[in-house]
Amino acid sequence: MFKKISSVLLLLFLLGCSEGEKVPATAALSSPGGTPQLLFFLDPNGGPCMMQGRILASMEEDLRGQASIREIRTTIPEDRPLFGQFGIRGLPSLILVDGGGKEIRRLPPGVKSAEEIRFLLKELK
Repeated sequence: MFKKISSVLLLLFLLGCSEGEKVPATAALSSPGGTPQLLFFLDPNGGPCMMQGRILASMEEDLRGQASIREIRTTIPEDRPLFGQFGIRGLPSLILVDGGGKEIRRLPPGVKSAEEIRFLLKELK
């Protein structure tokens, strides 16, 4: 009996240790061509986040050629580590990062106007 229990525990231990190598969260933020990204941390079901999404969608022309928008959602398990990595405690949150995923500047949490976002993008020039 002890042998069976030991064998099962050993098997479970080995299965737990055999996970594939995970890609660091910052590597997932790297953009091809080194294009800066505007990280948009959101809860897709939250009213303020939906409002911020509409503002960003209306700014598509302004953002073209300057930065791409990367939505980081609470509902996507692969995105969740980024909330901790960037210390996100309030939504919506916007952070400007360079092509390698390094933070340039962030805005305080809450809905931001198009004008505030344009001012943030001036950091790229």
